[in-house]
Amino acid sequence: MLKYEKETVKPMLQWIDDIPRSAAMNMALDEVLFNRYDDKPTLRVYYWDSSYTTIGYFQKAKSVAEVEFVRRFTGGLTANHHNDISYSFIVSLEFLDIYNQKKTYRNIHLVIQEVLRSFGVNSIILGDKMGNVNNMCVQTFYENDLISEGRKIVGSCSRKRGSKLMVQGAINVNLNCRSKKIFSHNFAKNLAELLKIEVKKENFIDNDIESAKKIANEKYLSPRWNNMF
Repeated sequence: MLKYEKETVKPMLQWIDDIPRSAAMNMALDEVLFNRYDDKPTLRVYYWDSSYTTIGYFQKAKSVAEVEFVRRFTGGLTANHHNDISYSFIVSLEFLDIYNQKKTYRNIHLVIQEVLRSFGVNSIILGDKMGNVNNMCVQTFYENDLISEGRKIVGSCSRKRGSKLMVQGAINVNLNCRSKKIFSHNFAKNLAELLKIEVKKENFIDNDIESAKKIANEKYLSPRWNNMF
């Protein structure tokens, strides 16, 4: 009798190159992806339809009381968004050592650094924590941030649940629309190489958008959530 080997499905990096959206919808869609994660690493690259401010989950609302903001469900501090390229990356222990936060940030930022270099943007990666600085996009330098010409251009924050991790980050560089799309593609390709898997381009389905709208309205547009600390 012939024996047939069970067909195995190769893991893929699901890559979503999204459209510009509001802060509430961007945060809600990231949460939808995080909640439904099923051992398929996912990279979402996204943009903003206007100027927004987001703050970290544990940050005190009074620290930014003078502006409107949306509280993220990841950590970190204040970030101002408009023309930046933002991303969320969801991965599990099977593919990356998610319990080593510094190493995870460094690996992702090194991928970004390499892609930015192809656009003529040179940067250094910080080797240790630095003190507070007055910066228009982010207010603190941290280990493994990317710095270009004395300005922080890439920083990330995260949220871990069980054996899965979401990293959110903002890439503050001046690229036109076409270059942003090329950056997104190369970011996905190089990140997949880091994970030793292939890339598959995906899009949100209608149910994802509807779920995100509900989360955005009930959570990220809610004063109770945004002013919880």
